[in-house]
Amino acid sequence: MITPRSSQFRLLLCAQLALVAAASAGAYTGLLPTSLPSVPHADLAMHALGFGLLAACVDGALDFRPLRRGILFPRLGPALVLAGAGLEELAQGLSPRRTSSLADFAADTAGVLLLSWMAGRLWGAEATGSALG
Repeated sequence: MITPRSSQFRLLLCAQLALVAAASAGAYTGLLPTSLPSVPHADLAMHALGFGLLAACVDGALDFRPLRRGILFPRLGPALVLAGAGLEELAQGLSPRRTSSLADFAADTAGVLLLSWMAGRLWGAEATGSALG
């Protein structure tokens, strides 16, 4: 059953997917810079924010569904986004314009864990009828 809240998250998910896809395509084609030397660690912050928001949207769109019944953590949405982030980070190693970095994946992971945790705390308990967290 699709709840009104999951419908809202699905709309946000579409927007966030479009934003992440556009940023990724821009970086791969050279239209967007892959670093900002004047702002230290800006790329790491963008990794954390982009993938974190994506994970929160996927998590909400899936009604904060756990990977296994009866176990509230880990949840399916963040796990899917982390798997995708890992694959994308590996693919960067094949691109002449991008670099594969463990620091980038660590930032992805931090963003996914923090923002999906926050989404679960703010909206998950009401959506699933259980206390998350």
